[in-house]
Amino acid sequence: MKQHLSFLLICCCFAFAKAQLQSNNWYFGINAGINFSNNTVTALNDGQLVTGEGCATISDNQGNLLFYTDGSVIYDRNHNLMPNGTGLKGNSSSTSSAIIVPQPGSSTRFYVFTVDTDDILYRNNEGFFYSVVDLSLNNGDGDVITTEKNINLLALTSEKLTAISNSSGTGFWIITQFEDKFFSYELTSSGLTTTPVVSIVSPFIELVNTNLTNIDVAAMRGYIKVNPRGDKLVAAHFSNNTLSDFSNTTTLLEARSIAYTNGGELYLYDFDNSTGIVSNPQPLMTKADGGSFYGVEFSSNGQFLYAEVDFMNPSTTQTFEFVNGQILQFDLTSNNIANSRTVVYEDNLVTFRGALQLGPDNKIYHSRINQNALSVINTPNFSGISADYRFNDFQLSQNSFAIYGLPIFVQSFLISGEIVAEDHCFGENHLFTVQTSAQIDSITWDFGDPASGTNNSSINLSPTHTFSQVGTFIVRVTIQTPTQTIDLEKEIQVYPNVVINSIPDQITKCDEGFDTASFDLSVIADLVSTRNDQIVSFHTSREDATNGSNIINSNMIYRNISNPESIFIRVENDNCFNISQLNLQVENCPIEVFNVVTPNNDGLNDTFIVSGLKNVYENHKISIFTRYGQKVWEGDNNSASWDGTSNVGLTSTTGLLPTGTYFYVIELNEPNTKPQAGYVYLR
Repeated sequence: MKQHLSFLLICCCFAFAKAQLQSNNWYFGINAGINFSNNTVTALNDGQLVTGEGCATISDNQGNLLFYTDGSVIYDRNHNLMPNGTGLKGNSSSTSSAIIVPQPGSSTRFYVFTVDTDDILYRNNEGFFYSVVDLSLNNGDGDVITTEKNINLLALTSEKLTAISNSSGTGFWIITQFEDKFFSYELTSSGLTTTPVVSIVSPFIELVNTNLTNIDVAAMRGYIKVNPRGDKLVAAHFSNNTLSDFSNTTTLLEARSIAYTNGGELYLYDFDNSTGIVSNPQPLMTKADGGSFYGVEFSSNGQFLYAEVDFMNPSTTQTFEFVNGQILQFDLTSNNIANSRTVVYEDNLVTFRGALQLGPDNKIYHSRINQNALSVINTPNFSGISADYRFNDFQLSQNSFAIYGLPIFVQSFLISGEIVAEDHCFGENHLFTVQTSAQIDSITWDFGDPASGTNNSSINLSPTHTFSQVGTFIVRVTIQTPTQTIDLEKEIQVYPNVVINSIPDQITKCDEGFDTASFDLSVIADLVSTRNDQIVSFHTSREDATNGSNIINSNMIYRNISNPESIFIRVENDNCFNISQLNLQVENCPIEVFNVVTPNNDGLNDTFIVSGLKNVYENHKISIFTRYGQKVWEGDNNSASWDGTSNVGLTSTTGLLPTGTYFYVIELNEPNTKPQAGYVYLR
């Protein structure tokens, strides 16, 4: 069995999917930014945004920045304000103030959709709009088209906004939500269909009709996201207040405290990206659970949904008393998704309210208020605490701060994948798979091993490949989905395997008593390998051999503990090892008689010695006779050896028998054996 030493494996060598590069640059918060180019994540210090919440960024297919916005102003790729890029109808205090969607069929036209907010009286906000940026204007740096600026779509909506590719890959759905309605607008090469697809689903989130300020906005906050595959949608409602909740309040602070701490809703839905319909509402957590929800995101493999939640108590001296926050994980493959809820992290350091955003590196980033770093879910495709959430794990540039928001993108831009394969040893037929949430229409593998001939490529979903030589190989795969092409690559190291001279199947030794024998394993080690760059070790179990633990000391004689017994030989070099089984067999061998007895207590031949008899042939019987045939002694496995005295007949005595020649008969009493007889001389 050949294996690679897994503790030497470096697994983090997959490249970001090329299809993701539109999300390669992020600008958010207070002059904060991140770049994901060249398989590295770098903090940027050139961002111009000063925004508390919503923002959006777009890059080209090569990952080069095009422009970014907080929903109110637009900065071009050189971080200058676009000439007509001010006065948009978004709001930097809106959860999802803006999203940028390229118009299909055009390389220069981009729609900027915006949702407004009003922190004083939400119903006074201006609603849902779009503007169009043309990158062919302003010497290629882009500008907002005057006649296509701030075009109203809805008079009133929530702060929620997301987008996803349609099922045919010919356009996009742009989705917003208000009360119990989802509004889906389709953008294709023909332009935007301004009549939305309306889906009415629970829960009903009331826009509280009150003149109390900074009250009604709480229920409008929180993100919606469609999973990158486009068949699930999640909505986070920070609160779900009703007018009756405030009937007994006596102060504005008391009312605000209720609005913020009364509990929100977290719902999962089905989404049909061919029709834009939202259906099948599933409550994951409700107002009764007492949590306030804001940021949500899906793992790149599509299995897990993440949400952040704050638990707060009402207060008479401040808006709320923060108790603690949690990062929740839901398993979308579970038969009961709500019951699959797992807390992967919690603390009470600072409120959790903040965006969760999947990055091109398949990590999920979390914005927590007034931090000079982002918290990170490092392995969101893993279940439970193995998802590895770390507070303030990614340092932002100096004088940059995260607030609540992170840029949002067309969710299908975030479809990604990872080649699942390991460095391994030469000669192994290795399995390759792709981990992705995408719907795969076709797949093409290139193993970077032209010497393998026609075996260098495959169109199988999970192929195997045996590399033609030792070395470093770049394995590439191209995945075609209904909406895009994803290119992935991974570096695979093929290590020299161990070289083994020979390993016998079995070693047989003569029984030395009680079915045991002496085995010199050092001799076997020399037979197996004499290379200085290899180590040979012996183990009593395959598990120990695999782990390289509980090594038998081969410099000492080994005595078997059962008969037969299997031990395991591990031969390893720096990167690879081989495990083989060796059977140790103990058998009864012919006895050897020493036919001189000199009972003078000098330690030499003081008794009748028969090698390979006692405790080997455990049913044996020995008889000693005079030359005249008279039996003078008899014994068995439990008797002491004959010492020249008599224990039977008239001659029985404690004294020595006369010097002379005597005769023995040894009955082994084992199948297929015959009695052995001969003479023994007593001096």
